[in-house]
Amino acid sequence: MKLILHIGTSKTGTTALQYFLSANSKKLRERRIYYAIPQNQFNFNSVTNSYLRSGTDNFPAFFLHHLRAAERDGAHTIIASSENLYLIRYLARFMANKSSADALSQERNLIERLRASIPAKMECRVLCYVRRPDHWLESMYNQNVKRGVLFTGDVIDFLNTIEDSLDYRHCLSIWREVFGSSACLVRVYESALPNLIDDFMKNVVGIEYLSAFVRPYRRANERLSRDVLEYKRLKNEHILFSERALERKIYALVDRRVTNPDNNHEYLSPDERADLLSRLEPSMKLLQAEFSLPPFPQLDLDAAKATWQPYPGLALEKRKEIEFHYNAVQGRMGFRLERILRRWASFTRRRLPFLSLIFDFARGSGIRRLLLEATNRFQ
Repeated sequence: MKLILHIGTSKTGTTALQYFLSANSKKLRERRIYYAIPQNQFNFNSVTNSYLRSGTDNFPAFFLHHLRAAERDGAHTIIASSENLYLIRYLARFMANKSSADALSQERNLIERLRASIPAKMECRVLCYVRRPDHWLESMYNQNVKRGVLFTGDVIDFLNTIEDSLDYRHCLSIWREVFGSSACLVRVYESALPNLIDDFMKNVVGIEYLSAFVRPYRRANERLSRDVLEYKRLKNEHILFSERALERKIYALVDRRVTNPDNNHEYLSPDERADLLSRLEPSMKLLQAEFSLPPFPQLDLDAAKATWQPYPGLALEKRKEIEFHYNAVQGRMGFRLERILRRWASFTRRRLPFLSLIFDFARGSGIRRLLLEATNRFQ
């Protein structure tokens, strides 16, 4: 049995790919390819996150369960995708408040546990897409202000936090040591464009003709406009972690209401961009050589300086407009009801921890999802 273990990176079309694989799971099984996900999910990030948050190792049960299911289906290939696997050390710092040294140790421990959890009869291939580091940094910054860990700093603060994750070769060296160099495959995101799904299916899975597959119409992980993102960054400090998903939905609707939004998403100045790429250049060249990768897009510094327009900041009038729309959207009955449900659940977990099993059952059975979907009717 072949296992394709897709570990990211995030912001390389990963969510769109996962939606595609989930939506076409039946058609994939007809071709003897099995997409492994927990019930009511589209990736297995929850299994990774469970280990990061509490040390709960659900990897053995996950892979054994899906191996048996794939064998019953007569599959020859299993695909499993969790982009959080690449971000282990980064997430460990924020989700479990680990030091850099402890996060690095946890990263190696998790990768080793993951390898030990994969049944011997599975021939594993680790796959990772990477994009030019400055572009990945900016996309991740937008993502983390918009959702995730509710980041409150500027892009340089974020760079100082995540810079070691931008060194792809260093991060992937642990995977190569644990899984073996021949078991690791790296692909350049920019070279896979215009469609990463086509690249994955044709060049990784080996399915050439995709006309029979469903193409989900929803766009995954759309970024906020710069003005709304800046407003949210300033408010993130006061958002409860348990309500981050709710706030994300509210801000997505606010973003659609704002007139003439600023969409300047060049968070780095040309000189900052050139300095970052210069520091990473030796490692990037080694990565290209070791994995026979095509070159990453080159930075034309003179052209970048000629077109560079720094973001002027959030104007007072724009701030008032965004705040007006935020109050209108978050005041809807559905959002008020969802906020009450989330706060009640969070309070109950803290004060009555023995009821956590009930909440975990509700999450796993889909009851929680149905409740939240019911609130959407009022939104």
